[in-house]
Parts: sequence; structure tokens; C-alpha cells
Amino acid sequence: MKSIRINLSKAFFTFLLLFVSFGLIAQQTVSGTVSDTDGNPIPGVSIVEKNTTNGTVSDFDGNFQLSVGENAVLMFSYIGYITIEQNVTSASMSVTLEEDVAKLDEVVVVGYGSQTKKTLTGAVGTVSAEQLTLKPAQNTSELLFGTVAGLSVRQTGALPGSDFATLRIRNFGAPLVLVDGIQATFGQVDPNDIQSISVLKDGAASIYGARAGNGVVLITTKRGSDAAEGAKFSYHGTTTWSTLTVRPETVDAHQFAQLMEEVGLGAENEMPDYLDYDPQRQRVFNSMTGEDFDGIDWYDAAYRDWTPQTQHNLSARGRSSKIGYFVSLGFTDTESAFRAADFRQNRYNIRANLDTQFNDNLSAQFDMSYFQTTLDRANFGINEMYNRLSTGKPTNLAIFPDPSFASQTGAATPYSPIYMMRKEFSGTRVDRDNNLRARLALTYDVPFVDGLEATVSINMESQTEWNKNINKQFPMYTYDPSRGEGDAAYELFGTYGRDFINVNSDRDMELLPRLTLNYEKEWDDHKLLATFVAESTTFERDFMFASRTDPLSFEAPYLNYSSEAEKDNGEIFSESARSSYVGRVNYSLKDKYLFEAIVRADASARYSVEGRWGYFPSLSAAWRISEEDFMADNSAWNNLKLRASYGIMGNDAVSNFDFLTGYNIANGFYLFNGTPYPIISSAGLANALVTWETMKIANIGLDATLWDGALGFELDVFYRLREDILAIPQSDIPFHFGASLPRTNLNSRDNRGFELMLTHKGKIGAVEYEINPMISYTRGKYVSWEENVRPTSGDDLTAEQIAENILWNARYTRTGKWDDEQWGFQTNGFFTSQAQIDNHPVDIDLAGNQTLIVGNLIFVDQNGDGIIDWKDQVVIGQAGMPKWNFSTFTNFKWKNWSIDALFQGATGYTTNFTGPAGYGGISGHQSIAKKFQFENRSLLGANGDIEVLRRFPPAFTTGGVPQSDQRANDFTRVDTFYLRLKTLNIAYMLPNSITSSLGLDYIQVYGSGSNVITWDNFGVYSGSYDPEILTGYDDRPAGQGTGNVDRAYPNVRTWTAGVKIGF
Repeated sequence: MKSIRINLSKAFFTFLLLFVSFGLIAQQTVSGTVSDTDGNPIPGVSIVEKNTTNGTVSDFDGNFQLSVGENAVLMFSYIGYITIEQNVTSASMSVTLEEDVAKLDEVVVVGYGSQTKKTLTGAVGTVSAEQLTLKPAQNTSELLFGTVAGLSVRQTGALPGSDFATLRIRNFGAPLVLVDGIQATFGQVDPNDIQSISVLKDGAASIYGARAGNGVVLITTKRGSDAAEGAKFSYHGTTTWSTLTVRPETVDAHQFAQLMEEVGLGAENEMPDYLDYDPQRQRVFNSMTGEDFDGIDWYDAAYRDWTPQTQHNLSARGRSSKIGYFVSLGFTDTESAFRAADFRQNRYNIRANLDTQFNDNLSAQFDMSYFQTTLDRANFGINEMYNRLSTGKPTNLAIFPDPSFASQTGAATPYSPIYMMRKEFSGTRVDRDNNLRARLALTYDVPFVDGLEATVSINMESQTEWNKNINKQFPMYTYDPSRGEGDAAYELFGTYGRDFINVNSDRDMELLPRLTLNYEKEWDDHKLLATFVAESTTFERDFMFASRTDPLSFEAPYLNYSSEAEKDNGEIFSESARSSYVGRVNYSLKDKYLFEAIVRADASARYSVEGRWGYFPSLSAAWRISEEDFMADNSAWNNLKLRASYGIMGNDAVSNFDFLTGYNIANGFYLFNGTPYPIISSAGLANALVTWETMKIANIGLDATLWDGALGFELDVFYRLREDILAIPQSDIPFHFGASLPRTNLNSRDNRGFELMLTHKGKIGAVEYEINPMISYTRGKYVSWEENVRPTSGDDLTAEQIAENILWNARYTRTGKWDDEQWGFQTNGFFTSQAQIDNHPVDIDLAGNQTLIVGNLIFVDQNGDGIIDWKDQVVIGQAGMPKWNFSTFTNFKWKNWSIDALFQGATGYTTNFTGPAGYGGISGHQSIAKKFQFENRSLLGANGDIEVLRRFPPAFTTGGVPQSDQRANDFTRVDTFYLRLKTLNIAYMLPNSITSSLGLDYIQVYGSGSNVITWDNFGVYSGSYDPEILTGYDDRPAGQGTGNVDRAYPNVRTWTAGVKIGF
């Protein structure tokens, strides 16, 4: 028995030795270099043994080494080059990659999958990772300027926490943004984590159904390396200094005194007692010292010249034989430009994307991301602060000699904009946002059905938004050194605010299970791809709030240590759900006739059972003309493709359970026997038939690349019809009915436009360059609008009434008109003398011009009837986003140097400089005039007529702009055009001889600037206002508020030093 065991053991080890020896004999090591057609080495090329995960990447000099099996085939791939396969026939290889001039093999992420660029049938714009890290940004949305034709981007302010850019695909409205398939915002992803961004602009977006009516932005984050290799670490760090692009420059003390004299208030009545005004010299002086007092710029007291921002990101990326991974840590710290610096935001973010291959058929992915954003600031309203800052008199000190005494603006009502921005005076506000996302997916290649792949996944998002407001009351003082020294110079003027504490907590939870089936089959000249998706989303929200007044001590600022006399507590809970089924089929014939069909069915809990399901189909096709035989002899065309698509999408966010009868809890209380009860009111009549909006979009596109990439273009023309917009019917109902009619799907409007993107690549000597201009245009109309239309026929109407009704309908109805029209009165200057007013043949004020004064605007009598009324109104401007957007990206490379520049601009919209932002700022004493207003005001002579004629009327009385001039008119409007050097980046890659000696793969250092220089057509307003900002804050982000343009936190000009290190 022992002998048998020994013989078996010998046989086993002999077999094992032979097996190992055979394996060693079957393995071979191959090495080589990878270069381009000019012989330049290409670092970072992925080299993978076909049908395995065995692979490597080329080093900085293009060299590689890899152990492969017998008869191996190697696949060489690199972004921007054509992927090739080569048989291993020797131990040494020299491989040349050709540039993919048309980028036809570039992978483009689309809904629930990806395609190569050559197989796309829809209008899809793409942004690569390299384009997103050219400069730092407070919010990732800022990085999309000039990257995709048809994507309008407007930076409407740089206030930390409200610094996101406004994005509109073809000016449709806010698009759906998805990060790795889950709805998110740009602020929830670090740009260093992004692999690519795709923008779905046409019917391709219908795959997202009821949420895709305004287009879709798909953000895909990085994953593990393609080839098996050890971890590759990357560090990206920046230090940025920013300054405001524009800042209001107000009049000094002397100019302010002149204005007060001109408006009849008297300079000495508008300044502290220790200051006097010399009308002969037109100078303000200190009556105690006799020295001239130039005054205080309150904006200079509020803002500092430069503001720091730092960003750091460290990531690891790699793959073993079974596991791929990408791990990233990021930190961003941003301060505001407010001089006291009590306004700061920081963000921490973590991401881990893992995937593993269990066997030939089963793989898994696990993704996790977490970010925390904290905005720590003084407790004040942005809009209120700007309103009060604009009233800061230059004759009043913004900060007193003893800064422990809070100043005030000098206005009749006590306000202290400088001190409300300081925590020690106004209190604190902390906004904290915590977001956790996780995804687990299993993918199974079905072995008994060739080409079938099934993926099941569960996605989870948990978000908590928490904020705490601690509001302090503080006293404000006047300062007059003539009263005495020290504290005697200060006198109590009033108090600001009230002591209270408010805490809010908003917790959201979303779950998204999903099943995805993908099927792929090729035979002869045919290729078929099919995708089926079933998913459901559940969302829960729990919002709680509590407030108390008069805390016992701010050393313990907690609710339970405060008065309960006016306590207010509450909780709001809501939930919603959506179920969806998606199908997509792609068919290719001979790789030149391409077809795609999509259908999605969505069910939303927002609507009744009868109208809960919506169906959203799309069809698209493409013809690769360049692949036809008749193009074979035309070497100029590398690619020529014609595309066409039509799709239907929806918008289910316009209604929130309108099919149910409900009640609203209003602010305030009723008192019954001394006990407060909430006010409950009806939410209105229900409409069981209400449903979502639908958008039908048609698109025709043409893509081309010529002369080996020397010229390329993408042209798209589109039309979108938006139907079933909710509106209240205009039907007459009895006044005693007791309720208004419910909202109904009644209205429709449309958009049309085009977009063109050009590319040009070339080489001059050793300098490679690329120029990428693009331009887009879009504009919309009201197609059918529920509105009151006056009758224009009937026996009971006179000819005069019919004529007036026709004119009224042309002015006030919307159907058939452009949706951006601003109506008002055309002007022809302003009156310069009383005689001109007396002899003016047109009655402007409908009182025989008796109320008019010198400086009033002259309105044009359009219909010649001798009076100015609504019949004389014409279109005087265009509202909304710019209709024309244009940009040019340029890149130059020479050896290890590169220079990138992006010029971006827009036109086709109107900026309105009303109230204190325009000529009205020189009248009155509440809002302080800007210098450009003072310098451009006309001057009256001794006889009351204008003696010096300038751009603006003279200063009016303290009532501000006269009533007659407050009607909408074109005098205060500018049809805006601007061009901006948006980004400028200069980078240098250190030589490999230096980095390799340090044990590093690469080091790149760069300097960049943003909003470097701006050209606009604002005329006298130029330099005082930013052409991207149209409205103020109203305690909402600029672009969403309705305040004047001088009530907004400006954009910033930044200068950055950055370094990227790989090891």
C-alpha cells in the first residue's frame, strides 16, 4: 500500500511538473514601443491581450513589456487614435498608431449604455475629462462654457453656495442631470472624478421619458484601468486668487454734495454735523480741522481686492487580474470677496468605484460617493445687504475709529450693511449638506444565449440638508467727533434685527432598483443591438423646522435655552414614486445605414390612475455617405454622415397631485379663546385628467471630417413643440361660484434653431494647433395660449371698436408671437427746455404735458393720434437667455508646452438698467449714485433749461424718476453683445529625465485665468455691470431673483497656479 502511495505521489508531481513546464513554455515575454505616424512615442497606450484582462500601458517613452500566451493577439488603444490588433510573432514589436481624425471610434455615453461616435444617430455633444481640468472651479457647471454647441451656459454670480452656472440645452429649460445614471447636480461631483460628459439634445433624450423634456446631461465618473496594472496615483492641487470682474464705483463726498444741491435737498442736510460744504469750491470739508473730506466708498469697505480658493484631489486608479478600482479624495475651500470674510464654503468628497470579474460570465460593480458641503457665514440676507449697501452715503464712515461701534448708512431708516456681514454682530448661519450615494450591480453574460447580458442593480441616495440660523440684535450709532472724544463721539441711532434661533432639517431618501438586458448579434453585414430596462424609483422626504426667540445666552445658542413665547415647530413629510420600462433597438447595415428606435413608458404617482402612464417613443437614422462606393475615390472626405431624428419626451414635474382635492396650511394663525390655530385654505378644484407636458422634437444633422482632420464640422437644425402646458381656463364663471377653475393642460409653445461646430487641426513646424469655433441660435414662440381675445367681428361692434380690438389683440395676446418680446415705449431723447415741453405736439402725460419737467423722456407717438397710451407700445427688447451663443477654443502645443484659450460670447438678449442701476441713480438721496451716472448727467442752467447736454437727463427732485418716465421704455435698455476671454491656460510638462529621477510618472505645472477680459456694448454702463448678470438676488441666486442688476454678487476674475503629479 505504501508503495502504491509513493508511486501515485511521483506520478502526481511528475504531471504537475509537466503542466507547469508546459505553461512556462507556452508563456512568452514581448516588449516594444508605440509611436505615432511622426515617430513620436505615445505614453499611456492600453495594450491588452485579446479575450483576457492581461495587459499593461506604455510608459512616458512609449515602451511596454508584457508576458502573453502562445499565438497571442495584442490590442492597442488610446484616446484619439484608431484601435488596432497585432499578432505576436516575435519578442520585439514596433507599433504605429494612426490618429483617429474623425474620432469615429470614440466611445460616447448615451442613455443606459454607450456607442461609438460613428454609430450615433442622434445629436449628442461630448466633453472629455481633459477639458474639465484646465482650470479650477467653485462649481463643476462653470467648466462647460464653450464645450458643446447648443448648450447655453450663463455664470450669474460667484457667491459661494450660489455659484452654479445656469445651463440650458437649446434654451429649453433646466435639463435633467444624471451622474452615473442617478439624478444629481453639478455641485455633487468633483471635476477630477469625471471621465466624460454627454449632452443629449434631440430625440435621443426620450430614453429618459417624462424627465427629459429639456434635454439630458450624462456625467460618467472614472473607473479602474482598462489593463491589468498596479495602482497609478494622481494628485491635482491648485491655489486660486480671485477678484470681482466689476464693482460699483459710487460718487465721492464732493460729488454727492453737488447732487444734493441739484435735487434741492441741500448738501449740509445730508451729512454729519462735523462736515460742511463749500458751494464755491464744491468741496466737502471737516469743520473741525478745515481739511477736505473725500468721502467713503461703502463698496470698498464691503469687498476686498483678492480672495483665496484652494482645491486638492488625490486619486488612485488601477486593475489587478480580477479587480479594477478608482478611488478619489477631494477638498475645496472657497472664501467670499466680503472684506470681513465671514462667508466661507468648503467641500469634502470621497468616491470609490470598484468592479470585479468573478468568472468568465459573472462580474460585479460597487460604487460609493460621499460629499459634505458646509457654508459658514454671518446671518444676513444677501438682497437686504445689497439694498442697504447701495444707500451708504460717502459722507458717513463705514467703519468708525472705534470699530466696536457699528456704523449705519446715514439713511433715514437705520441699516448697517457692513456690520450685518460680521458674525460677532449679526449672528451666524451654517448650511450643511451631506450626500451619500451607493450602487451595487451584478452582470451576467448568459452562456446559453450568445450576446445576451443581464445586469441587476440597486442605487441608493441619502441626503441631509441642515441649517441653523442664530440671529443677533445689535445697536447702530452715529459718529460726530464734535461731541467729544472717545465714547462721547458716538450716539445710539437704532437697532438692527432681533434675537432668535431657527433650525431646519431636510432628509431625503431615494431607492432605484433596475434590471437591464443587453443583446448584441452580428452576422454578415448586419449588426443588432437591443436594450431593455425596467426600473422603479421611490422617494421620501422628511422636513422639520423649529424656531425660538430671545435665547438666554448666545454662549449656549440652543432651542431649549430660549423663550417659548413665540415658538414655531413643524414637520412636512412627502413621498413619490415612478415606474419605468425602456426598450431600444439599434440596427446597422454594412456599418453605413444606421437605425435606432426607442420607446419608454413612465408611470408617475403625481397623476391619477387614468393618466398615470405616459409613452415616449423616438426614431432616428443615419447614413454614412463617406462609406458609399461613389465616395471611394474622394480622399478628401474622411467622414460624412447625415442624421435625422424625431422623438417625444415629457415633463412630469409641472404638477404635484393636482388630481386630488387638498388643502393648504397658510402662514399665520387664527385665535380662538386665546389659543392659536393654523389657517387652512382650499387648494382649489381638482382635475382628474391632468397629465404631464409633452415635447416633440425633430432634428436633422450633418457630420463631416475632411483632409485628415484639417477641417470638420457638425451642423444640426431642430424644431421642438411643447404641448399640454398647464394653465387656468379663461372661461367666465359666476362670482358666487366660490372657487377658481383647476389647472388644465391647455397651452403650447415651440423652439427652433440651429447649431454649428467647426474643427480645424494643423501643424506649423513643430507647433501643433487646434481651433474649435461654434455658434448656436434658438428662439421660441407661443403656439397656442389660453388667454382673453377680444372679438374682431360682430354686428354689435362698431368699426372703431373692431379696429381697437385688433390692435389690442396684437399687443396683449401671445399666440403666434415670439416668447421673449419685451413691450414698451420707444423714446426720442428727453426734453431739454421748458419751451420744448410747451410746444410739444404729443400729449405724453394725458394732462396736456402739465406734469412734465425738463429731463422727462420724449415718447414716440407710433400711431400719430397725438397722445401716448398703450396703442403706442412696440417691441423694445428680448428677455431670457441669449438667442445667439458663440465660442472659440484654441490649443497650441510645442514640445512640452501647451496653451489653451477659450473665447465665449453671446447676443440676442436685452439688459435693462432700471431704477438705481440706470440714470435714476442720480436722483434722490436713498440710493447713492455711481460715478458713471454722475459724469453722464446733463446740467441745468440758471433758467431751468439744460445747459450741458449729456447721455442722461439731469438730476430730478428727491422723488426720483418722474412718474411719466417709469413706464417701460427703451431708454434704459441695451440689446446686449459681449465677447469674453473666458479661460486662458499655459501648461508645462516637466521632462521625463527629471520626473523619472524623482520616481514619478509625470509632473505638469500650469497657470490659468478665467474671465480674463471682456468686451461689451454697454457704453456708459460698461465696467459697472457684468453682461452675464441680468437680475439681482432677492435672496435667491442671481439669475433667479428679480432685483436690479446692481443687487448681485458679481462674477470673479481668477488667477490660478496648479500642479498635476502622477506616480
